[in-house]
Amino acid sequence: MNFKTVLLAVMLASGVGAAQGMGKPLLGGTTSGLTWGLYAGGLTTASLQEEGQGLRVSVPVGARVLGTRYDLQERAALLTYRIPRGLDARSALAYATNQLQLQGFDIGVRTFPNASTAQAILSRDSQNMEVRAVRRANGDLQVSYVFLRGAAGP
Repeated sequence: MNFKTVLLAVMLASGVGAAQGMGKPLLGGTTSGLTWGLYAGGLTTASLQEEGQGLRVSVPVGARVLGTRYDLQERAALLTYRIPRGLDARSALAYATNQLQLQGFDIGVRTFPNASTAQAILSRDSQNMEVRAVRRANGDLQVSYVFLRGAAGP
């Protein structure tokens, strides 16, 4: 086993506990002191606003999770899903950032490089995140939650 594999295993083993009524996260961990979890669904406004549960994000109602993973090099949690009625990248970004705002994050800069890509920088206290939403040609959406170091970007 290499160092990155061991580190990822340790990080996932120390993952978040299940918040009441939400079930277990599909993937969870702690990055830069921030405990986080990716859920298939079941996150309500009330559950997102609960104190002490760590960062929680999920897919929209009716979406089917296709995969999750943590990119150790980028320090990013990735959530890939498909939703029957479809969403564009801007709507996927709005859904993701709304969940973070309910947990006390403020949106800084939002950019829309092209029709299939949208991104935003958010911050809460000393925690900074970049959220990237990409709609693939087949309609799948991939949302990346990147744990940034240092101050929020411009």
